[in-house]
Amino acid sequence: MKAYELGFGESADELTLLPGKTIGTDLPDARVAGWCGGRAPGIGAAAWPRSPVTGLPMIHIITLELPEDYRRKGEHLVALSLFHADDHVADAIDGVAELLEGTAPTAEQAADPFLAAVAATAAARHPQQRDLEDLIGGAHALLWLTAEEFAAPRIDPPADIRPAGLGDHYSRGQNAWDDSAPETTVWLGERTDDPNTGIAPAEDGAGGYVAAWSSEDDERLQEFWSSIDGTSHLGGTIMPCQGMPEGLTPYVFELEDGVGGFNLGGGNAQIDLESDAFDWAQ
Repeated sequence: MKAYELGFGESADELTLLPGKTIGTDLPDARVAGWCGGRAPGIGAAAWPRSPVTGLPMIHIITLELPEDYRRKGEHLVALSLFHADDHVADAIDGVAELLEGTAPTAEQAADPFLAAVAATAAARHPQQRDLEDLIGGAHALLWLTAEEFAAPRIDPPADIRPAGLGDHYSRGQNAWDDSAPETTVWLGERTDDPNTGIAPAEDGAGGYVAAWSSEDDERLQEFWSSIDGTSHLGGTIMPCQGMPEGLTPYVFELEDGVGGFNLGGGNAQIDLESDAFDWAQ
């Protein structure tokens, strides 16, 4: 098993730690592995995940083709897509949560183009969608993709047909119609010399895990911790901004704030590709 770093940019020779930022990163033998921001993979516009609070389409954060070791839901599911809604600042729209859970629309809801589109999203829900919720109520959707879906033409969000009054950023949270980040190519390169490659993150050295910054008397490790601080990656050492999340395996995906419009208030997220554990800190 290997660990991998993510880099962002249009050239392997000019990659950055975050899209649109000037902090560079060097990824030897980097390969194109997907994209962040902008459009979603070819899942069909009706299946584009929506906020369970507002019904607005979530922001597409990242679509990433995974190395074989990280395809933990089956060999045929070769990539993942992550979507995000900043629901903790949003005002709920009546009926949206129930419609997305599959409740049949009333005659009045069916006659409303916006709510009818929400109901259609439930009917077209991607079979490999997993719903995640962060500690302050923000919604996220993780989709596992086949090779055909990953390679299919990318799609734009569904048409903006919201009624008047649903466009206020502060009362409706982030959404794909108003807040999508520019599309950026994602690259993947091997992370070397990580003492925690193949080890599940854990407190107190359980399983041999070495927590970041814990080895103050080891100059080599201190240099390594500094080199990976603020990076998005698959496997290896994680650097949560607060406490160690529970339920993580060696197959963790750590994503930094700012990738693809991911709004975590300056923190980072840990998404486990084996256990489905999810957490974030700021």
